[in-house]
Amino acid sequence: MGARELNLKPQDVLFEEGDQSKNLYFVKQGMIRIFKRKAEGNIEIDTVRAGQILGELAFFDDQPRSASCEALTSVTVIEISKTALDDAMAKLPEWFVSLTKTITSRLRTANNRIRLLESLSTEYETDKHGNRSREYVFVNTAELLRFCTAALTVAARYGKPLGADSAQFEFSVGMLERFAGILQVPASKIISLIELFKKVEIFKDDLVLTDIKFLDQMIQFLNEQNILEPSKKRTLSELGFQALSALVKARPGAVPVNDKSQKVNMAAPLRAAKLQPSALQELYDHHFVASIMIVSSEEIWAEYEPIKNTFDYRTFWLLNELGKLNEQKRQK
Repeated sequence: MGARELNLKPQDVLFEEGDQSKNLYFVKQGMIRIFKRKAEGNIEIDTVRAGQILGELAFFDDQPRSASCEALTSVTVIEISKTALDDAMAKLPEWFVSLTKTITSRLRTANNRIRLLESLSTEYETDKHGNRSREYVFVNTAELLRFCTAALTVAARYGKPLGADSAQFEFSVGMLERFAGILQVPASKIISLIELFKKVEIFKDDLVLTDIKFLDQMIQFLNEQNILEPSKKRTLSELGFQALSALVKARPGAVPVNDKSQKVNMAAPLRAAKLQPSALQELYDHHFVASIMIVSSEEIWAEYEPIKNTFDYRTFWLLNELGKLNEQKRQK
C-alpha cells in the first residue's frame, strides 16, 4: 500500500514517543500538536497545520519517534509508506536532495527548540528557606498572562460591546488564536485555555468576554504576584478555595458592617460544604476575609469586602481550575 487517508478526532493520538516509525504523514486538514514527555509533564514542541508534513525525521533516520502527536481538531492526514516514498525518490532525485537539506536544517535546530520549550513548560518556586524547585506544567503563569493579555487586547480593540456601557465584548476566536500565537502561546494551550475560561465563566458562547474590567484587574494582580517573594504571595489550597466558595454562596444572608464591609454567619454554609471552622483560617491568613469571630457552633462570623471578595473568587476559581488542568496533563 502506497498511501492512505486517515481521519482523527480531537485528542486521538497519531503516534506515541518511542514508536517505531514506518510512515510519514501529510496533514490535509486540521491541526496536530507535537509534544514530548518530560518528568511528570509534557513539553509542547510544535503545532502542525494543513499543508505540512509530519513525522519525517524519525522516518528517514530509522529511529523511534522522538515525540508524540495528538489531534487538536478533527484531522485528515495522508499516510505515506516508506515503499511509496522510496519509489518517488528514485524518480525525483532533486526532490530527495531538497528534502534531505530540509531535514538536516530541522535537526540542527531541534535541540535548541526543545531546550527553549522545556523552559516554557517549567514553573520555578522558591520556599521560605530559599530552596528553589521546578515543576513541569502544561500552562505556566507566564503563558497564562500572555493569553490574558491577548484576550484583553482583542476584546478591547476588535471586540463588539454587547449593549451600551457593557463590560461584555464579543470577538473572534480566530483573532484570539492569532494574537496569543504572536505572544508565543502554543495552539494546544490556546484551545485548552479557551475551554478553561468558559468553565470559570470568564468567556461564554463563541466567544464573549463576560467582564473586561475583571480581566484587566486580574492581569495586574498576576503581574504583581510574579514579583513578590513566595512568603508574600496570596495563595489558596483546594481546602481554602472550598471555604471561599462557601463564603460566596453565603453572601445573600450577609449584613452590613460599614460602607465597605459585610459579615455573614458561616456556621450553616460550612456544615453544608462539610468543612470545619478551621478552614476559614487560611482565608484570614491570606487576607480573603478581614476577621473571623466564633461565638458558638451556630455563630461563626466572617467579615469581608464584597467587591474584593467577588474579584478574589473569580481569580482563584481560575487558578484552582488551572491547577487541575496541569495535574490532568501530568497524569496523561
